[in-house]
Amino acid sequence: MKRQLVARIQDGHHLPGRRFLSNRALARLFGISYQTADILIRELVEEGLLTRRAASGTYLPGPQLDQSSALLFFHPRAKRKNSFGANLLDRLTARLEKDRIDWRMSWTCPDLSGKRPITTNRFPIIWDRPEAVDAVIRQRRFALVLNDRPPAGLGATLIDSVSVDDYSGGAHAAQFLIRRNPRPRAMAVLAGPRNDPRSAARVSGFLSIAQATVFHSRTWFFDAGLSVADKVLASRPEGIFCCNDRLAQAVLRRTEDRDMPRPLIIGFDDAPIAQWLNLTTIAIPWEELVAAAVGAVKRRQLQPFSSAIAQFVSTRLVVRS
Repeated sequence: MKRQLVARIQDGHHLPGRRFLSNRALARLFGISYQTADILIRELVEEGLLTRRAASGTYLPGPQLDQSSALLFFHPRAKRKNSFGANLLDRLTARLEKDRIDWRMSWTCPDLSGKRPITTNRFPIIWDRPEAVDAVIRQRRFALVLNDRPPAGLGATLIDSVSVDDYSGGAHAAQFLIRRNPRPRAMAVLAGPRNDPRSAARVSGFLSIAQATVFHSRTWFFDAGLSVADKVLASRPEGIFCCNDRLAQAVLRRTEDRDMPRPLIIGFDDAPIAQWLNLTTIAIPWEELVAAAVGAVKRRQLQPFSSAIAQFVSTRLVVRS
């Protein structure tokens, strides 16, 4: 019976910091007396596999979740002004402070070598830091991932997620271009980096509605978009979908440089630049996204060991003349 309990503890069946079986539950499980169950638990406590808390019960060793604080792991791209990450970070921290949830930022991520484990009991909130996600899973901690999905398997049971529905947003962009030009001979998509899941989802959504030639930018930013914009325009598209507004800015700059008429174009994000460019775009509902994220934090505080939940926030179309 003891070997079975040790295996149960070590194989991840119970998470660090979580309550273990009570003496009474253990007695029912194995059909033994309460006193024998107590002996088993005492031995496991003495060996350091379990810990007892006065007037509370028996737990696996590990930090308890701090129910009033968060630790943010954001990619350094969030330091870039007017970027997606910067916008998300500003809005999220403002909402956390409004709801009186203490937070700290860590630009340095934990690693799988164990040299930089997550030692704090603050609740991790992660944006675009896969190494932090891997460390959370390895330490069997709960966390929240923003605008991404956790890895399948154990990750999906530990990590809550709040994401923009990029696929539907891409499909909405295609529907808009088709409404404006019901029979386009050719359309083009200026996508973000090839390995970026947000870009891939937006492109897949677009291609589920319309055919298009897809061009990829090295990054999401204006300078990289300029290097590809000429190829996009050379394909003579009658409609262009840019997977973010900075890429749309690059295409419009190239049309100005070449004294071309403004193409039928739609962006994604509704960043401040979209207003300056008078750009029709697929808007990320920032307030709803941040509200869902903070709601996930509060839910985890109230139910620290509940099953993880994935939430999608729908985009909306913003039409500008």
